[in-house]
Amino acid sequence: MTKDEKKRLSAVLRATEYLFLENIALKLVLEHREVANWQKLLDHLLSDKEMLAGVRLKFSDLYREIEKSADPSSILESFIGGAPGVEKDALVPMRVMSIVRQQAD
Repeated sequence: MTKDEKKRLSAVLRATEYLFLENIALKLVLEHREVANWQKLLDHLLSDKEMLAGVRLKFSDLYREIEKSADPSSILESFIGGAPGVEKDALVPMRVMSIVRQQAD
């Protein structure tokens, strides 16, 4: 794996890590605030065919661009550039989790 490929893979992992942390933080907030039926609402949203089609459409364009490109990693890198980055945003979910835990004590 080249240095550029490692850099791009690292960017993908950082974005994935951020989204995972954000998801955990949101779940903790919902549970701490005792939002009624939030899991049922989530299930309803995830079964919404229009919403899923919109998300699939966004990603299908990305997959199509990757397939056509001579350098697919540059397409992926530009997509990740629009995603939340670890450098500026990664601490936000951790702060939220810390605040929730402090309030719970």
